[in-house]
Amino acid sequence: MIGYNLRRGTLLTCIAFAVVFSACEKSPAESVPEAGEISGTITFTGDAPSAGSIFISIQTDWPPRGAPYAFLPVTVSGSSFNYEFNEVAFGTYGAISISWEDPNDPNPATKDHVLGAYGGSAQSGFMDATSVTLTEENHELKNADFSADFKLAGPS
Repeated sequence: MIGYNLRRGTLLTCIAFAVVFSACEKSPAESVPEAGEISGTITFTGDAPSAGSIFISIQTDWPPRGAPYAFLPVTVSGSSFNYEFNEVAFGTYGAISISWEDPNDPNPATKDHVLGAYGGSAQSGFMDATSVTLTEENHELKNADFSADFKLAGPS
């Protein structure tokens, strides 16, 4: 009888430990993200330039100094463009901007023209753009919408 109670007690203890330790494991729904996501819509005003490339980018610094953290080509068809950046490393970024690259300007310092920036205004030259911070807790920035004015591209 004592052996039976001892085996029963050991079995109950093992079951209790299994329940406690399995409750401590993170479920897939609670997994910690390893990177962030930024998405939104750019609304266009004016007529798109007939030549040159248009890019949306995540700028490491603002105003930009050097290459952006990430960029996507923009295809203009209609009055807006939906964008999405995935696997964005956690950190703070100076701005999300859209620019036109003038194919007739060989100077890398002057060939890119900012057409719009998230949270920025043309009156300030987009220097008031909103910086973006992604963390494990705040890993998604959705509806980061802004406008792009093609008149800022200059004569096309």
